[in-house]
Amino acid sequence: LFNREFIDAVMQEWCKTMISLPAGLRQAYEMGLVSSAQMVRFLSVFSRPTHTRSFSRALPGWLSRGLVGRTLADPSFPHKMAFEFLATFASSVWWEMNIRKERFEQEWDLAVVNALTASCCNLVVLGLLAPCRSYGSTSRFDFQNAIEKLPNNIFEKSYPLREFDLQKRISAFLYKAAELSLVGVVAGSIQGGMSKALSARKDGRLSVTLPNVSANALGYGAFLGLYANLRYQLLCGLDQYMIKRFDVLGMAIFIGTTLRFMNIQIGESSRRAWLGEEADPQYSDRLLRAYTRPVEVTTAADQQEESRWFISKDAVVSGLGLLGIKQGGPEAQLSKPRRKRVIRKKVASG
Repeated sequence: LFNREFIDAVMQEWCKTMISLPAGLRQAYEMGLVSSAQMVRFLSVFSRPTHTRSFSRALPGWLSRGLVGRTLADPSFPHKMAFEFLATFASSVWWEMNIRKERFEQEWDLAVVNALTASCCNLVVLGLLAPCRSYGSTSRFDFQNAIEKLPNNIFEKSYPLREFDLQKRISAFLYKAAELSLVGVVAGSIQGGMSKALSARKDGRLSVTLPNVSANALGYGAFLGLYANLRYQLLCGLDQYMIKRFDVLGMAIFIGTTLRFMNIQIGESSRRAWLGEEADPQYSDRLLRAYTRPVEVTTAADQQEESRWFISKDAVVSGLGLLGIKQGGPEAQLSKPRRKRVIRKKVASG
């Protein structure tokens, strides 16, 4: 409801006046652009000594305004930020333990750098693509005003003073792709430099291949600008659909949290392919133990006994042999002496 009298009653209930509101919200209130639900969201979060209010006051002005605007559009945005960071960090550490295996204790610093970089990047993607409410913001240049009028994601709903058509939504997708690519290049450069510095202390003995700084920066830029951008854009659309589809808020929150956790798992499994990180078997401790284990002396009788288990006279190469279909061409159906005679004739004729 955009009834000013009802909003005044809400503010009186919270013992607030118009002067105590932030400048942007006060301007929107005077223009009649703030609904009662949005005012209740703001007062319930920023009028009490909550962690969100303390965090917003510690941020710079432009970051604090962004946090307030995103909280007005989605009251669960602070909780999504906390879940995104913790789930990404835990998932990244789990992947690092599976890849590095017994070398994890010696390379824990590299794993922490990778996990923190992935968590911060996912947090930035979530913040840049989350729906936001912005009122009365003007800039000096026209292109800045045009960018501020774009939605944060292609599924964001229109609101007063912000009408989003198809052209603006496509432009927003391309702009966010460029913006996230720049963030990925910067994050990849920092992570690549720190990984190089930490790996220099380990005499080059790493269980995971380490790409160079330029390749890591370009890989992170492409990963965030293309793949992560598309995944989180679709996730924002699914969040809005579930809020409309389910009458029970708990069901929408449960499904949304499940989809968000699956999105993190998919991103972690594919991020290493985009960056070119893979386990290096040359420096695996298990492979080194295989080369240094004692040699077992076997006799001729033991070799014959073992060969009975591994060598078959009528081996089935593929599943076609199980169906009774003959495998190979005419050359494969010839007997061994016949095959030798054919080879000898070809050599003699040549």
